[in-house]
Amino acid sequence: MSNDSRRNVGSVDQLPSGRWRARIAVGVRADGSRRQATKTFDSKSDAEAWLVAQAAEMGKRPDLSAGITLEQVWKLYQERESERLAKKTMSVYRSQMRTWLAVIGTMDVSLIRPSHVQRVLDGLTHENALHAKRVLSAVLSFAVRMELLSVNPLHGQKFNIPEDAPDECDYDDDPFAAIEEKRIVWDMDTVLRCLDLIRGLPLEPAWLACVGAGLRVEEAMALRPVDVRRTTMAGVEVTQLAVHHASTAVEKRKGTKTKGSVRIVTMLEPFGARFWELVCAVDDRKSPVCKISASRQNKAWRTYFLPRSIAKHAPQATQHRGTLEELPYVQLSKMRNTHATLMAEAGVLDSINAAMHGHSERIASKHYIKPDTTSATIDASKRLKLVM
Repeated sequence: MSNDSRRNVGSVDQLPSGRWRARIAVGVRADGSRRQATKTFDSKSDAEAWLVAQAAEMGKRPDLSAGITLEQVWKLYQERESERLAKKTMSVYRSQMRTWLAVIGTMDVSLIRPSHVQRVLDGLTHENALHAKRVLSAVLSFAVRMELLSVNPLHGQKFNIPEDAPDECDYDDDPFAAIEEKRIVWDMDTVLRCLDLIRGLPLEPAWLACVGAGLRVEEAMALRPVDVRRTTMAGVEVTQLAVHHASTAVEKRKGTKTKGSVRIVTMLEPFGARFWELVCAVDDRKSPVCKISASRQNKAWRTYFLPRSIAKHAPQATQHRGTLEELPYVQLSKMRNTHATLMAEAGVLDSINAAMHGHSERIASKHYIKPDTTSATIDASKRLKLVM
């Protein structure tokens, strides 16, 4: 069965098996052979979407008069970007894109307007709206790069994101709890209380690296003794971390999130001194300092804040339950934000603070060829009265 569909960039025809074949030929190679590509798909729409993108990649501007849908662009995005992005990131993208595909998936991407996006965002929670908008923008920017779209309709637009606030009844029942639940960082008093309470817990090394050096949780979980050194800078003993890998539940060990995330970070004191103690207790220089599995860290961290168990023989999985229950609960990932806040309060410049956290390389290196993060950290420790 042939059912050939011709266009200016190639052809799509149905095979006897029922699958669809897309073929394209553009120009010739240096050796005189034709530049061509062929691929088969389960559906005609997938084949046509691939053909349009392949044409742009081979240097032939495609005819988009027939249009290309958001669903087709998304399928191409997964095919082209899956290798580049972390598995966890792609999993989040797939989850968020389901929201968009259910509403505007069959819409021509060139017809998507800010009003369409706003209507979807209005029905989401604060956190989901932020993530959903970010993911859709990434997919539409991909369409622009592939010349499937002239401009990203989300760029330069301001959207109303639903507010993130508890119900009024929460303030009536327990206003202190309602406010504390929304705290995304700890102040220094809370951090120092935790320093005593968390001592000896499985997640202590990861917590120290996050709050003392601003590492992402996955970066902290990947640290090994070989990645840590104790040295003297400006007359003060400091602990430095070589950050170059990450450990997640999906990928046991992988590269950092971005190139700018590969960095050397000096820890605030006294967190650095305590981290060095833990490092010295590890025999294998290339085994993780934090022994708990990355797949268990979220549940373990939340368990620390639950009410203490009254059972005489608590299961091993909950033996540390309630150790931090006197502290306001925040996610372990927010300890990175806490570190950034403490450094800002100590007067550390935004560009140096960004370099410490592996943020935008453009911001950090635009103003500083080599930001002196060590001196800034020592100064911050003194200003926060953590060391004399």
